Amino acid sequence: MPMTNLKEARNQGKLDKFIKEHEADSEGDKEAFNRTLKAMARKSPATRKASPRSNPDD
Repeated sequence: MPMTNLKEARNQGKLDKFIKEHEADSEGDKEAFNRTLKAMARKSPATRKASPRSNPDD
């Protein structure tokens, strides 16, 4: 029975077993990964706008 996930394997100290169970996994699409990573890097992090300094009751 394979490990549920990487986090569980780390917590149980069974990374070697996890790696052996997943050696046959596909490597994925490197080009798609790189496109996604570049797209994410171009976006600015969400920030809150500063409140105005002037008093709105003036």
